[in-house]
Amino acid sequence: MPRLLVAALIGLVGGITSGLFGIGGGLVFVPGMVLLLRLDQHRAHATSSFAVVFTSTAGALRFMGGGSADVAVGLLLATGAIAGAFVGASSMSRISPRWLKALFAFVATTAAVKLFFDTSTDARSVEFSLGLAIAIVLIGAATGTLVSMLGLGGGLVYVPGLSLILGFGQRLAQGTSLVAIVPTQLTAALVHLKAGRVDRQVGLLLGVAGIIGALIGAHLAFTLSAPVLRRSFAVLLVAAGVLQARNR
Repeated sequence: MPRLLVAALIGLVGGITSGLFGIGGGLVFVPGMVLLLRLDQHRAHATSSFAVVFTSTAGALRFMGGGSADVAVGLLLATGAIAGAFVGASSMSRISPRWLKALFAFVATTAAVKLFFDTSTDARSVEFSLGLAIAIVLIGAATGTLVSMLGLGGGLVYVPGLSLILGFGQRLAQGTSLVAIVPTQLTAALVHLKAGRVDRQVGLLLGVAGIIGALIGAHLAFTLSAPVLRRSFAVLLVAAGVLQARNR
């Protein structure tokens, strides 16, 4: 199968995953590029960050249109994550691909366990305080550092975190996650582009196909129940973590 067609298919599947689960798409993009396009781990992570900007923007707009995104919380997360993204993207070249894959597997498995047993309510807003705002920014900073190195888009941490800590319902957590992912991954992508790590042709194909997929996935997210979404996401995370661990 032609390489560009494979890239477009990876983009479509990654986009559907992004819109369906609010994770950006890197969960599919990274292993897809490594296993099917034979990109090295660092280049795959960097290219994923670039493509995730497209998919997360499309998904965020769809969730916002459906009233399932807390923009204020998303922007606070992004404020911290932007600073963290610079740290993570700048440090990526000093970490071996083997350890990046191990970290990917650990994060995916941990998030899956939390999400599978999530019993959050359908809270649609939070009462802000200075302490809460600072906590959200710090969570964003830690997440930005991590996901800019992994090219995952942030949803692995944001979605279960918003559900478990703030009591957001699944769709609200996913929409808010996508809002935060957009500026975070844009920052990481700019750093990667400047460093010459991004495969621009592959990244554009992933992004354009990913927009279509994200809109399809977001539509599905509004038709499925929250428990089905949570448990499906948990299964996906475990599968991705095992795949990366075996590919070390």
